[in-house]
Amino acid sequence: MSDQKERMVPADRSNWNAILKWSMAQQGDGTSSEPAREISEEDRRWLLDAMASGFIDEIKRMKDIIACISAGIEATHDAEEIDARVELMEELTDRVSGVDNGGDLHTLGGLEPLVRYVASSPHARLRAAAAEVLGTTVQNHPKAQEAALGCDAMDPLLRMAAGEGDDAPPTDAAQAESTTTAQGDASEGTKELVKARVKALFALSCLLRGCTRAQEAFQLGDGFALLKNCLRVDHARLRTKALHLARHLATLDMRFMRACVDAGYVLAAAASLAGSLPRVFDRDADADANADLSADAFTEEDIEKGQVREAALRLMVDVARKVDFDAVPKAVDHLRSAIVVNAINAVGKAYTRFGREEKETYRDEMQLCAQLAKMFE
Repeated sequence: MSDQKERMVPADRSNWNAILKWSMAQQGDGTSSEPAREISEEDRRWLLDAMASGFIDEIKRMKDIIACISAGIEATHDAEEIDARVELMEELTDRVSGVDNGGDLHTLGGLEPLVRYVASSPHARLRAAAAEVLGTTVQNHPKAQEAALGCDAMDPLLRMAAGEGDDAPPTDAAQAESTTTAQGDASEGTKELVKARVKALFALSCLLRGCTRAQEAFQLGDGFALLKNCLRVDHARLRTKALHLARHLATLDMRFMRACVDAGYVLAAAASLAGSLPRVFDRDADADANADLSADAFTEEDIEKGQVREAALRLMVDVARKVDFDAVPKAVDHLRSAIVVNAINAVGKAYTRFGREEKETYRDEMQLCAQLAKMFE
């Protein structure tokens, strides 16, 4: 039996309980010398049916999903159809998370339609779902990375991360106009577009890690300028993803380090740091000069901004530690620039208003800031 046919997973434990009970009923206590009785045709059919219904053939299921999502990629769909396709892609994401299935997706013809979704689907949710499947498929999988590049995945992912593409409303959206304002529709559309950009950065990050060919294609596609543009968007998750990817690229080798410094990543990271103080620090400083922050004062937005700060600090610390200042002299000017120094001072001052719990929560971030400040002494 082939590996593909053997790759089966349980679908329903109730079938297994029934099979176990039936099997035990056919056995004695082990002391009888009587030969085992032959299974009846009726019992045999029941056993085969129970076993068949108790498993899902992974490969067959992946083929079915690919077939369902491959038609009408460039078309607009109603809300129900969009939801159904997103659900199928989410299931496919779960299935390709296994290394074996990730390698099989290209063999089954699944990568090409996903790249087409990223490149040309009019719905941002579908582009985002497709990018997540792509990223999960190629993550830590050299064979899948090469296959994705063979399907020309780099260019549409770069364009999607840059914010290209609209978010077409569902074809039945007019039916919901009475319950949704035009302003609400626009706001929701903007959110979906930003989410799509975040998923594109995730897919790019997975495609670039450990893949020299992808890294070269990223540089040729002006990916460094794209990441800097992502850092200008007022969206915490997008900035965090861009900062992590920029840091990874900067530490690959000195050629990429130079490209990152030339693109202004250090200055952009400092701007992200200064612009991501927790919301509670926006209050009047004099009125709250002696007040510690309570844990309840921190919101989800504050947590996301904390992730931006930590990512920005990690990028600047790694550049300062690993750059060859003789080979990349501009790094000295950027690291000692007023924007970097002011950002470090601002966030350092903010830390003084943390209570005990906040200091514990943001300990790693505070240590990074202290390390960076010490480098400038």
